Amino acid sequence: MNSKKFLGWAYLFITIFFFSTIEVATKPFLNIFNPFQITFLRFFIGGLFILLYLFLTKQIKNFQFSFKNLMLMCFIGSLNSLLSMSLLQFSIKFSNASTAAILISANPIFVLILASIILNEKITLKKIISLIVGIIGIIIILLSNNTGDSYLGLLFGLLSTFSFAFYTVMVKRYLSNIPSNIFVAFSFLMSSIPFYIVLKILKIPVFEFNGNFQIYLMLFYISIFVTGIAYITFFKALTILDASLGSFSFLLKPVISTILAYYFLNEVPNKLKLIGTIFVVLSVGILALKFQQKNN
Repeated sequence: MNSKKFLGWAYLFITIFFFSTIEVATKPFLNIFNPFQITFLRFFIGGLFILLYLFLTKQIKNFQFSFKNLMLMCFIGSLNSLLSMSLLQFSIKFSNASTAAILISANPIFVLILASIILNEKITLKKIISLIVGIIGIIIILLSNNTGDSYLGLLFGLLSTFSFAFYTVMVKRYLSNIPSNIFVAFSFLMSSIPFYIVLKILKIPVFEFNGNFQIYLMLFYISIFVTGIAYITFFKALTILDASLGSFSFLLKPVISTILAYYFLNEVPNKLKLIGTIFVVLSVGILALKFQQKNN
């Protein structure tokens, strides 16, 4: 392995680790923050951080913005931050952090379905196998009755997963011509506008909360590291490695999140949940294998 490829893998594993910690990092503080509030702060601060990075690296210098693109970034970005990631926080609040992580990692299963309907992507045998295995895994998790989970939390988790899959398909359909770093920064910031309005309508505090060192540290971590640095390293990895390797972030996240939740939150998965997790990982693994074979 040459040094450039090693750097690419290093970027990818940094990304996977940070992405795998969001549920465990926020779970202890959801009695202080409203799930909408913590999601708004995460994406607003993270968006500002990535925007600063773009200016410092002069990546934004020659990009021409159109009103249509800005509106699309606002709407499609809201599917991610305002809808999907807020639902994820509700799932974390009402269920185990590891369960929320496993369900959101199953989003490629729903991408298969939506992409075939919206993008007219071909359904292959491997996609069908992946879909069946993934659905079996989700059903097993839903029926596992693991201590700490609730039907409400599981419902929020499924809705979060489906809406993130819809967001992924919409990005591919309407915004694939925009450089990834620019899209991420401006979709985060543009979607913060309707997000802020929603918070005000619902009379949810935006920047007001009872803070201490631990709370500020958590907010700094999920905004700068998970939402800022992780996205930068992710796109850096994909400039070096095959783009299909992004699937590994969803392949390894359930494993890492479950281990972290066990050690830091004392969440103990029962046998059914572990079996369901294995099926979800296998499902995403089948997709990753498909992409690898296609690009070899």
